[in-house]
Amino acid sequence: MVTILAYHDGKVRQLTIQELFRLRCEPAPADDDMIVWVDMHNPTEQEEETILIHYYLFHHLAVEDCQRERLEPDEGDHYPKVEDYKDYLFIIFNPVDRPVESIASIWEGEEDEEDKLISIRFPTRQINTFLGKNFIVTHHYEPSASIEATQRLCLRSPHTLERGPDYLFHVIIDQIVDNYVPLMDYFDDLISRMEVTIFKQQHSAMLSRLLSMKKGIQQLRKIAAYQREILNRLSRGEFVLIAPEEIAYYRNVYDHLVRIVDLSETYRDLINGLMDAYLSVTSNKLNEIMKVLTMLSTVIMPLTLITGIYGMNFSHMPELHWKYGYLLVWAAFAVVSGGMIYFFRRRGWI
Repeated sequence: MVTILAYHDGKVRQLTIQELFRLRCEPAPADDDMIVWVDMHNPTEQEEETILIHYYLFHHLAVEDCQRERLEPDEGDHYPKVEDYKDYLFIIFNPVDRPVESIASIWEGEEDEEDKLISIRFPTRQINTFLGKNFIVTHHYEPSASIEATQRLCLRSPHTLERGPDYLFHVIIDQIVDNYVPLMDYFDDLISRMEVTIFKQQHSAMLSRLLSMKKGIQQLRKIAAYQREILNRLSRGEFVLIAPEEIAYYRNVYDHLVRIVDLSETYRDLINGLMDAYLSVTSNKLNEIMKVLTMLSTVIMPLTLITGIYGMNFSHMPELHWKYGYLLVWAAFAVVSGGMIYFFRRRGWI
């Protein structure tokens, strides 16, 4: 689906692809004043060829990066990047705009569904953006909450488009970055609950849960770190297509990403600490079990020695035919066992 918004003379109107092509044939005085936003949500191959290649004449390498998700679905999303083609910028962002609840429903599964915790993946999208002097083209195959919210904003407040494509792109990525915050809050709450749970119960799925959390945090940090570097380049005046008055807005989004990256580093350290605590608790529990088993073995060893000696059955063995021999052996068992247990308690071993 292709959605085209055109701003001119204080008004925003929606265009079709045919109307977009007719604009090129109209007299040009008002072209510089018109801002066009083309959003391509899960476009067909023909729509991609019409808009990206025939109308805007974008570089074939950039178009290939856009189509990679469709042509090579097993490769996954392209990492964030920014490329300057002089007349336009090509930028790839990876937003996280799936509902947090869809992740929580997996994380908080019952104990008989613990295997789901191992295979959890951090959800990301890929949004491709072409940013020009008086146009912006967004391309994505999956729904994007930030794109949809920005479209509603433009229809409700046309002056959002009046400020130019660079400001509009800032609005989109600002919402992308804001969508990281609820996810970070969720992980913060999850880590807090894990800190309490880890000392109350230990089961094999606990380590899988911690490893899956660590994997998700590492993936978030990697994506956020790439996007942080992109925003750093956009906010320091490296590109002429970013107006000086808009740089402050990009710097504000950059600061938010810096905090997210720092938080992800902190959460990764906390998860490593939880893993160490889990292994320590498990090791201590195992040590307690081994200590009890060792005490039992130590107590039984002399009893086994006594029964071994009196089980030899030699003909002239003392006490072999004694009337109270059996009772004496049991008394010896009781004295030896009680004495050893008393000795262990005096030494503080049990």
